[in-house]
Amino acid sequence: MANISYWFGSWVSGWESGGSPDLRPGETHNWTFWGFKYGDAVSVTAHPVVLINYLEERVLNIENVRIEGDLSGSRLYFTVRNSGSNSVPGYGLGFSIISQ
Repeated sequence: MANISYWFGSWVSGWESGGSPDLRPGETHNWTFWGFKYGDAVSVTAHPVVLINYLEERVLNIENVRIEGDLSGSRLYFTVRNSGSNSVPGYGLGFSIISQ
């Protein structure tokens, strides 16, 4: 019987408080995800924040997905890219692992 695990995290711009600006068109963020084993099915999705009363479309891509493994375990590396024409003030990342 398969086991399914799911996590959700987020990134939010700190622009208004003087921190990091929104993710602008063409810009990227690099991420690492770990906690899975050899043979597990792993997925990641990016969900842009949609603000009420804004008609702007926001588009994100997951790119450069790669897995590295050594004696300490496996890690998934990936890039989130803003492939739309509007800035993204935040986004969520959904992760899942299917294992036996």
